[in-house]
Amino acid sequence: MALSDLNKRYIGSILVITLLVLLAGVVTGCDLGQFPAANVTAEKPAKTPSTVIGTEDKAILAVCEHLLSQAESHKAKSYLAEFYAVCDNWSAESQLFQDGSRVWYVMVDMTSGKEWEWKPYWQQASWFVFRDGKVMPSNRIQANALRIEADLQELSVTPQS
Repeated sequence: MALSDLNKRYIGSILVITLLVLLAGVVTGCDLGQFPAANVTAEKPAKTPSTVIGTEDKAILAVCEHLLSQAESHKAKSYLAEFYAVCDNWSAESQLFQDGSRVWYVMVDMTSGKEWEWKPYWQQASWFVFRDGKVMPSNRIQANALRIEADLQELSVTPQS
């Protein structure tokens, strides 16, 4: 009987210690019995639009971000800064295409101002902004948006030596 009391005391202590070790392993995230995971370089996830363009302000900002993404050189960014400084009358309206899809029609219109002394195609230009954030220059208003984007691309080209 003395032997069984001694075994019960040791078994109880061993069980308590084992439970404490397992609890410590769970709390610290230790995984017993398995090798640590190999260091694998994680690939960058593909850029997906985080928000749906649902307001006029977001549509106008999407066009501004689109133009800025095309300005890769200092000259192109300077051109864009001057364009933004001169053209401050931006508007956006939701439009429905014949196929049932909705887009934002974003337009800059400076025709109500007095005498125009900058590039003539800066005076009016327009872009389509899809609900997922994709921006496309509009063919309306003499395709002036495409002319602005072409200027940005031309200024972004670095001369090859």
